[in-house]
Amino acid sequence: MEVEQSTASETRSYSADSDSGEEEDELPAICIMPPRPGTAPKHFQELNIPREQLTPVHYPIQEAQRWLTLMGKNGKVYRFPLPTILPKVIQTRFVPKGEIPKDVAVDRRRRQYSKINLIEELKKAGLTDDMLQPTEEQYNLMSEFAFPHKFPLSFFDDSNYDISSPAAWFELGVVGDVHYPLPARAYLPYNRSLRSCRWVTAAVTFYNEKTDLWTLISMDDECSYDVPKLQFMFLAEDPHKYIQRLKSAVHERHKGEQLMLMELIVDCVLHDDIESTTFESFKPIEDLLAKSTVSEQCKRRLRSEVNIVFERLMALYELEQFIIHMPKEFPQFRNISLKEFLPTAAPVDFADQERRELQALGINIKEKRYGWLRASLFYCAGGIEAMSGVAGECQHIETLSIFVVNFNKPMALVDFLQSQETHSDSVSTFLKVYWPQQLTTVITVVLRALGKGWLDISLNNWTVYQMCKISQFILQVKFRMQESMEVLLLSSLMNFSKLVCDPCQQFLHLKSNYKWTSNYIDTEFPYAKPVFALTIGISDDRKVFYSTNPDDFQPSLMDIFRRGLEKTSGVRTIEAEVMSNLKFAHNLFILTVELIEDRFLIQNELMRDCYAHAVLPLKAYARHYERFIDFYLLNVVDFMKDYALARKPSSQVKWDILEYKRRKEEVREILPSYITIGPFYINVDNLKQFLIKKYIDLVRRIFEYYVDRMYESTENIIERCHEVFHKIALRPVSIEHLFEIRDFALTVPDIVEHLRADIQVLWLEYDLLDSFFYNLSDHQFAMKWNAFAWPYQILVRLSTLKEEQKLDIDEFLRQHYSECQVFEERLESLNDEVQAYSLCFNPNRAMETSVDIKLTSALIRELEKLGQTLQYRQELFELEPLSTEFLTSIVRSFQPYRTLWYACANFHKLEDATLGNPIALIELDEVWNNLMNLRKELVQSLDNFSEKPEIMEVANVFIGKIDGFVPVYQSVKDLRNENWIYLHWMELSHVIGNEIKYTAAMNYQYLIRKGVLDFLPELHEISERATNEAEEIRLAIEEEEKRKQAELNAMLLRKQLRKCRRDIC
Repeated sequence: MEVEQSTASETRSYSADSDSGEEEDELPAICIMPPRPGTAPKHFQELNIPREQLTPVHYPIQEAQRWLTLMGKNGKVYRFPLPTILPKVIQTRFVPKGEIPKDVAVDRRRRQYSKINLIEELKKAGLTDDMLQPTEEQYNLMSEFAFPHKFPLSFFDDSNYDISSPAAWFELGVVGDVHYPLPARAYLPYNRSLRSCRWVTAAVTFYNEKTDLWTLISMDDECSYDVPKLQFMFLAEDPHKYIQRLKSAVHERHKGEQLMLMELIVDCVLHDDIESTTFESFKPIEDLLAKSTVSEQCKRRLRSEVNIVFERLMALYELEQFIIHMPKEFPQFRNISLKEFLPTAAPVDFADQERRELQALGINIKEKRYGWLRASLFYCAGGIEAMSGVAGECQHIETLSIFVVNFNKPMALVDFLQSQETHSDSVSTFLKVYWPQQLTTVITVVLRALGKGWLDISLNNWTVYQMCKISQFILQVKFRMQESMEVLLLSSLMNFSKLVCDPCQQFLHLKSNYKWTSNYIDTEFPYAKPVFALTIGISDDRKVFYSTNPDDFQPSLMDIFRRGLEKTSGVRTIEAEVMSNLKFAHNLFILTVELIEDRFLIQNELMRDCYAHAVLPLKAYARHYERFIDFYLLNVVDFMKDYALARKPSSQVKWDILEYKRRKEEVREILPSYITIGPFYINVDNLKQFLIKKYIDLVRRIFEYYVDRMYESTENIIERCHEVFHKIALRPVSIEHLFEIRDFALTVPDIVEHLRADIQVLWLEYDLLDSFFYNLSDHQFAMKWNAFAWPYQILVRLSTLKEEQKLDIDEFLRQHYSECQVFEERLESLNDEVQAYSLCFNPNRAMETSVDIKLTSALIRELEKLGQTLQYRQELFELEPLSTEFLTSIVRSFQPYRTLWYACANFHKLEDATLGNPIALIELDEVWNNLMNLRKELVQSLDNFSEKPEIMEVANVFIGKIDGFVPVYQSVKDLRNENWIYLHWMELSHVIGNEIKYTAAMNYQYLIRKGVLDFLPELHEISERATNEAEEIRLAIEEEEKRKQAELNAMLLRKQLRKCRRDIC
């Protein structure tokens, strides 16, 4: 607590208009021009203005005032004037010698009270929570078995402990025209729980004289509670006296509970044979009864009452004996005197005086009694009993309610309407069915026993019925039913309206363009007990919504309000059931909703206005959540794909992670779990937890992406290091390989420097994960340090490379000499093999010879490559160049043989392909070009082997075969004529003499088997004829088209000429 110095506004006004007219004439003139420093006033002309023309000016003068400032749970500041915490001290006006002044006494007491720990003092006094509970709210709402004690302490409070009246207390908080609350220590519910309470600081704001309850606002949860005085203590009160007040209430409650238990035990042990008890010992009572003139029934009742008192005294006596002899069985009655519970007589001093006054009036009681009985419906005990039964049933109706107005927690609108519907149905069923039956039963059971008389219910004559009191009795019952129905409907109407409209009273001043000005947590419209539960969320169409549409509340509540009251209509009267021998109309009903129509219209209109305005803060609060729509609907998978493609630097990734963590904490702090807006309890926790989990998942995914990216980068660097190390650590297999390693080793220092730079960058990127204390897997952790160690391993290997290569060079030089010798031997063998082809001149073995030629070509290519390798090695070893002239001469002598035998083999392949493939698939141009190329190569071979007639004979043989194949090619070309049709195949079959069946897969060998080679000229003639016939048909078609076109042009010309004539109308 902190006492601060501030100002309380107290305004005093000074006006020029307060002077009278006579004083105005005497006032001097006013100069509004002040003299300039250093000049004489006489140099200025004074302007005289009458005082009444001056504008009145108000000067606010403020008064110093000290305050007590307390902070609420949600940061709200509560200010209390200093007098509200100053103890009350009563002293004389003049302070005698030896006594301290009043101000000093007040301040000393304030300091003493502030040092007292109320909770510790309560523990010392033995006032635990079990002693202080139940409170009045717990007593009204919870079961009587929920606490050790039956009654709240406030029932036994002693108001003599109060040092000031409520009005005097609240006067301490008045500063100027403003009423401030009073600070107090109160025993209030913890977190709105009815089961547990604790001592908190509170602000006292109001006192209700009718209910004797004080309204407090708890600083712990900033909720409002209505509690009795015993449940709180002003800070200006003495804590020790307050504890004495609590102990006194505890003592009185203990005595009350003992009395209740005593009465219960006595009632349980009363004797059952009261009627059979003899009254010999009650002779004084019998003498009094003998002298009296009362009836025998009255005497029996008096005897019964005396007997009950006697039995009660005996039961108390027996209980006292039990307590004395068995104290352990009755621990609750220790230190208690049973005499306190014995009935005592109350002397009546004014009975004789009243009797004398009544006798002086001279009233004949018997005549008055007879006249009253003749005029009254209740002339006999049966009428009174019947009407009392009716009153009891009607009073029960007055305690009912058409609507449910006590809910333990807020509920959804659908559940609220369902509970109201069910309850109103059950109440209306009771009113329409069971209530008239119960009233009929109560009346008929009593009046049927009376028999004939004024209240005879067996009448069958309508005239007699109207003359008798029974008709007035039933009419009185009808009015009593209507009165109960009016009470029921009015109480139900007002309770329901209070339930749903009281929280909305604070909305009525809102305008249609209202905007939510507070944050997400602090509500602008608090209410202690909200009615409706809502859940806020975001839909896929980018809108903030509630689980129940706010616009549905107004029509739904007005509809259930109207229908609930309308269900009570149609309660029938009881004439037909009571007077069963008479006939009545079937539509006799009592008045129900007609009795409260005016009040219904007022409350219905109030409900319409309340919930028309109630949707405004709901929608405004929902618009406050539009900032979360984009993130709520964010597809994390697609976001991470785009994020991975962006390849942001590590600094940007770190900034993103920090930003999303900040947003997560921001959501955790600024969004509440729930908020109360008037009657609406809005659950925000689902949306809040979803956003928090989504931020956590997004940060986790970014970490996983970054770790994967770092894994790839680390793996790439390790692969690069491993590749460099492998190149310089690999054992050379040849001199070329050795020099390649040596050349690469010269670039290794630069490569290592680049690797170290990349590793340094990688290390800095790993610092991002270390800054967030992210734990890498064991494998990736080992990779990280493995990458860091690779450059050193490479340099160590590079330092030993040169010595190892010296030994390898000597070994490769010895291998080179042996390879050169082998190369010379293979050349000799190749030369002999080429010379052997001069003895191959069998045309029939062209294919076999071409295969041998192919093998020899492969061997020559191998030796050429080997020669180039040996030449290069000669240069590496710095030896004389290796000569390959012998290999070149062998290749030059082998080339003619290769050309000849390849041409022969290719002709065989071309011939087989032309004759074996389907005729429709043969490429004629390609076959002809290949055929001519082969003939050209064979002709060239004749020139190359002019000195070898045997080989020239082979070339001539194949030239002749090519020339003989030309007619076959021409026949295939004729068959491929585009004008060749089925008719020509039939004609060819007739010429050959064999039937030819044409198919798409037919080849030329099929025609050779049919004998087509003997009829090649005839085949050519058929092809020529097909071409001529096709040409003639084409020309005929063209002539026909030209003729039709000419006729069409002539017709169009005639139409044009007709259009140009003007002599035709």
